[in-house]
Amino acid sequence: MIRLLAVALALASAPLARADPAADAARSYRIETDGTTERVAVGKPGKLVLSIVPIQKVHVDPRAPLKITLAATPGVNLSKTSLGKADPVDLKADGRRFEVPFVAEKAGKHEANAKLEFFVCSDSWCVKQVREVTVALEAR
Repeated sequence: MIRLLAVALALASAPLARADPAADAARSYRIETDGTTERVAVGKPGKLVLSIVPIQKVHVDPRAPLKITLAATPGVNLSKTSLGKADPVDLKADGRRFEVPFVAEKAGKHEANAKLEFFVCSDSWCVKQVREVTVALEAR
């Protein structure tokens, strides 16, 4: 009887042992840059857009730390180089969308780089994510 109970407990806990919240979290969203002004006239305003888009039943936890560090190649002036949890366009959305104005001060090909640190959560886990994104920009 004890052996049967031990086997039953082992089988019941097996799915929990095989679950990998980190892998599940990494597959549960995508980072998008749709809406970014990829081509802009020199001296005219553009907009860098970063979106954390849930593709499964997850959300970016509004209580958890969220930090985005931004940098651009010389010739592009970003209005902000750091974003936090108060900076999304819609604070109530499951994902997060950030819009950062910029001005290209010099013609040519440029890049904007972002390092995103945030927590993505489901009903059963909450996992820190760190992603880096590079967006190509061109000024004429």
